[in-house]
Amino acid sequence: MNRFADEPAFLVQRRATAEARALELPLPDRSLHRFRFTDPAALLPPGGIASALAAEAPSWFVEVELSSEATGSGVSVLDFPTALDRMPALVGEHLGRLAPADDSLLALNLATFSGGSVVHVPAGVTVAAPIVLRARPATLEGAVTCGRTLVVVEAGATATVIEEMDLATGFCNAVTEAVVGEGARLVHGRFETVARGAASFSRACYSVRRDASLTHAHVLLPAGLIKAEAAPTLTGSGARSEGLVLSLAGGRARSDFRAVEDHAVGDTESRVTYRAVSLGRGRTAFTGLLRIREGAARSSAYEEARSLLLSPTSGADVLPELEILNHDVRCTHGAAVAPVDEDAVFYLRTRGLSRDEAEALLVEGFVEAVASRFPSEALADRARARLREELAAARGAAGIDAGAIAAGP
Repeated sequence: MNRFADEPAFLVQRRATAEARALELPLPDRSLHRFRFTDPAALLPPGGIASALAAEAPSWFVEVELSSEATGSGVSVLDFPTALDRMPALVGEHLGRLAPADDSLLALNLATFSGGSVVHVPAGVTVAAPIVLRARPATLEGAVTCGRTLVVVEAGATATVIEEMDLATGFCNAVTEAVVGEGARLVHGRFETVARGAASFSRACYSVRRDASLTHAHVLLPAGLIKAEAAPTLTGSGARSEGLVLSLAGGRARSDFRAVEDHAVGDTESRVTYRAVSLGRGRTAFTGLLRIREGAARSSAYEEARSLLLSPTSGADVLPELEILNHDVRCTHGAAVAPVDEDAVFYLRTRGLSRDEAEALLVEGFVEAVASRFPSEALADRARARLREELAAARGAAGIDAGAIAAGP
């Protein structure tokens, strides 16, 4: 891979291995739940993986918002070329470890990612203000724009990292790897917006170590197609993970989210709460796997997925899964898909509200069940604002006065 020949030898080797794997491996199997609702070929240009590998790698631009207080405490937020120059050992230790080239889409990313960020928070440091990474993928015909983020939060540190990705056209593939050290706390938010006719694949992988805490929050706002995944692995006793997901699909958009909460050891806890709204001919999908490995005794896992249909032509799929390999656990899940409650609409109209106002109020309460749980107020405010914007753009099709939705309690 001559285009990356100036990179360190370890990365050149990992890219070469990933390229070979990308060409060798088939696309993910549709018979498995991971891609049950999305054809992986729809995430690639004509010609598929081979065409994407042969094309010039488009640029992945990232705008960073970082407080001066954070930089003064030794926090580093660097692009990959700078990080490879300043902290090659850190990048070499973690890059490609949580999201290796074990399927063709992940292999394509590792082989061709053209930009991204490395975030390092030293041990014991608390970063009060969020670190915001805004990605604007460039696109080229026949190519997939690939970006990468590596987050390392050392022992006892605390940080909030928010990634925003807006895809205007074409195809993109984004991978985040995050290591949460012993006793550390990470809040990781992802906002993904994809324009009509565009398609995005993303995967966020986490390692949550002993007594560490992770909150991963995802807001999916496609006009085209989004396939997003989150995969925390709880690797130390006392580790905790909470996933919070908001998804909106209007027009003919498709939003497909998968969560895999993997309890590798015992005395760990996870929770996933998912809320989706479909309108027009939009369709949302959720698959969630709670995996309790053999020997991971005294683990606790909970998963709740609910989808709201605002139009008779909209649709939603929810598929919770359990994989429990020992008996000393507490594991529960629930799922539901339903239209707006007409009795609730009628009740609100008897109190003087129009139908649009009543539906808007019900939608607000529905999504607030997730937004109100965001541990970062900045993250919650961003989620509410983006959802209001998208609902306002689609309210004609749904008959909802999204402008009446309040910013939150």
